[in-house]
Amino acid sequence: MSAQWIDHKGKKIIYIKYGGLTQPQMLDQIREATKMIVESGSNENLSLTDMTDTHIFDEFMELAKIEGAKSLPLTKKAAIVGVVGVKRILLNAVNMVSPKARKPFDTIEQAKDWLVE
Repeated sequence: MSAQWIDHKGKKIIYIKYGGLTQPQMLDQIREATKMIVESGSNENLSLTDMTDTHIFDEFMELAKIEGAKSLPLTKKAAIVGVVGVKRILLNAVNMVSPKARKPFDTIEQAKDWLVE
């Protein structure tokens, strides 16, 4: 899988990359990332999701809602990259009903800098 803790300017960020994964792997990735956030023991987590080169499907969106209900209360800031076209429209819709918006960025570096500021 592709979820991992990374360090940026001395701060820990969970980096969740979905590109190159099959649909079942994407679903496993959501579950694994949520588990990592819950097991961190912190409610100040920084999250960076990379949706570059992915295709969104209904089951993914449904599971993202379920897992997000567990992980977002433990997340201080959430950034996302790779959301263009339809994915940007979906993100805007999700952010409208989510208790914690995911901020979109063009590059991973921009997202990491925002997360740690």
